[in-house]
Amino acid sequence: LPKGCQYCVRGEKLVLFVTGICPRKCYFCPLSDMKYGKDVAFANELPIHTTQDILREAENMNAKGAGITGGDPLARLERTVEYIRVLKHNYGKEFHIHLYTSLNLVTQSALQQLHDAGLDEIRFHPELDSQRFWKNLELAQHFQWDVGIEIPSIPTKEEETQQLLDYVHDKVSFVNLNELEVADNSISKLGEMGFVVKDELSYAVKGSLEFGLEMIAYARRKKYAPA
Repeated sequence: LPKGCQYCVRGEKLVLFVTGICPRKCYFCPLSDMKYGKDVAFANELPIHTTQDILREAENMNAKGAGITGGDPLARLERTVEYIRVLKHNYGKEFHIHLYTSLNLVTQSALQQLHDAGLDEIRFHPELDSQRFWKNLELAQHFQWDVGIEIPSIPTKEEETQQLLDYVHDKVSFVNLNELEVADNSISKLGEMGFVVKDELSYAVKGSLEFGLEMIAYARRKKYAPA
């Protein structure tokens, strides 16, 4: 697993929600209605008013790191950089911080600021239906940090997902395929598009897990991943 995931599965990462603002409107967006499109910030589920709120929550859970998410954290770059600097200043270089972002707002300057603040790992969420911003991924290769891709496993997007794997296999150190879930919000359109949950006890979409395994098999056939 990527280093950021190793901390997460042990429950050692603070979830730092920087903003609900995002340049994209994904039909599978899982954000709650109280966060989607709203410029709000949370440390776990604690509203952030000052950076002391972040530090207090990190101390309460004995965090060993933080995962920065949104919305798109780059939509509020100055705030994101401040949060990274505060955490690194208070907890040291070993406090592992990873960040999720679309490729839409990526620039050399933005990445430089994130890197200089101390970001350890950056995870991009490319659009599958458009390759317009894919080239921005290459900008991240100029910095000393871990670079990865994280996307939902969408059963109807076989060709598009394969094209993405073909493009990124020599540009990133990992690809995470998340089991697609139907969100309990008014934003997600998965139900309207015919996606159904796999059973009455799960929000996971039927076929998503199997599709993810197929994409892993595809990557192995192409020698993109270990056998």
